[in-house]
Amino acid sequence: MITMVAGLLGSTNAFAGWLIHLAIATFAGITFGVVLGQFAQRLAPALVLGLLYGAVWWTVGALWIMPANMGMPVFEWNDVTASSLGAHLVFGLLAGATFACIAQAMGKRTGPAR
Repeated sequence: MITMVAGLLGSTNAFAGWLIHLAIATFAGITFGVVLGQFAQRLAPALVLGLLYGAVWWTVGALWIMPANMGMPVFEWNDVTASSLGAHLVFGLLAGATFACIAQAMGKRTGPAR
C-alpha cells in the first residue's frame, strides 16, 4: 500500500511513500487543530470529532483521491478499504485525544484568567 502512496508523486519507492504519508498525516493533524480545535478542548468531544475527521480523510483520501490517481474505481468497498477505514479512525481518535490533552495541559499551565 505504501508504494501506492508514493505513486501520488510518480514514484514506487517505499521510503518516498512513507515520507508522503507522513507529510499528509502531519498536514491532517495540524488542520484538525486549526479547524476543530475550538470544539475539541475536552476529551469526549475531541474523540467524537476525531472519529468523524478520520472518516472524512478516509473518504476523501482512500476512497476518492488515491484510487482516482491510480486509475482504479473510486468509492469501492473491499478488504483494503475496510482496513484503511480502521486505520483512519485510529488516526482521528489519536488526533482528537492528543489535541484535548494538549489543550487541557495548556489550560492548567496558564491557569484561569484573572
